Amino acid sequence: MAKQPDIIPIKIDHDKCTECRMCYVVCREINFNAVIIDTAETHLHEIDMDRCVYPRCTVCLMYCPADASIVESETGKSLVPPPAEAWTEDKRWPRRA
Repeated sequence: MAKQPDIIPIKIDHDKCTECRMCYVVCREINFNAVIIDTAETHLHEIDMDRCVYPRCTVCLMYCPADASIVESETGKSLVPPPAEAWTEDKRWPRRA
């Protein structure tokens, strides 16, 4: 059996997030429920790393419309793929600096 990848902590960058909550909706749809809504006055959504299994699951990244809004917690590296218009002719995503 192949070794499972280690869990990598991720978070939502609220400076870039549009607050559409698509990550919340799709995560609930597949019953991981790792994206939670903060009950404080801000009502921001956060990723619960006790439930998130990234990189084994990437559904939130596939549905996020805001480039660079879901990032690795330690490095700040964006995990959201660029929109389809940004793909090269051979259908590969461009490398980010």
